[in-house]
Amino acid sequence: MKEILKIKIDKIVPNKNQPRLDFYDESIKGLAESIKENGLLQPITVRQIDNHYELIAGERRFRACQLNGYKEVEAIILDKTDEESANLALVENLQREDLNAIEQAMAMKKIMKSHNLTQNELAQRLGYKQSTVANKLRLLKLPEYIKNAISQGTITERHARALLNVDPKDLENVYLTITNRKYNVSKTEEYIKELTSVHKSKGVSNNVKIGINTIKQAYDLCRKSGIDAEYHVTEYDDSIKVVIKMKK
Repeated sequence: MKEILKIKIDKIVPNKNQPRLDFYDESIKGLAESIKENGLLQPITVRQIDNHYELIAGERRFRACQLNGYKEVEAIILDKTDEESANLALVENLQREDLNAIEQAMAMKKIMKSHNLTQNELAQRLGYKQSTVANKLRLLKLPEYIKNAISQGTITERHARALLNVDPKDLENVYLTITNRKYNVSKTEEYIKELTSVHKSKGVSNNVKIGINTIKQAYDLCRKSGIDAEYHVTEYDDSIKVVIKMKK
């Protein structure tokens, strides 16, 4: 068992590879009250660099102890390299599900770049499938307003993965539709599938595609003018039905 020591709080600095971007004040305040009442049940983990210590794991606990005005904090000191420290900071947060999907993706991208890792190599270190890492990284291709929505919990990661299939020129309208109507993941996937299915159909003539695109443009104009509308496409063996439904 590793030795637990008390070290001065003013000698501790945050991990430069800390993957979490947001530390919520109310959450830290709640943890501080718990630590004040019950003590620090799990020590933080640090590594020594020259005359100070860098956090490896436990930044929320560290911040809560700071908030309580503690001068010292219980810590486990590990001998770790930059890479090992970054990996431990990431793994600890991922395992505890403390990061949102965008924070996870950004942390993965940062470690891959700084340590020259492939997606497969990172996946092996984290104990993930390569496809899991790939799906996280694809989220970073989305516009900032959608990435912010994921971080804030407005939409889920699965909503966002469905949005990756939408034509960029239609993305904002689709996003507004699923959020304004509070579509769940299944409804979102169904809605997006309807929007994209016709464009992928090999049996649809160019004239029909032009007609559908014209109707779609009319729908987009309705949305931009503030009309609450839905757009649905249903493909049959010998025909295609396009419906625009507007609320009175």
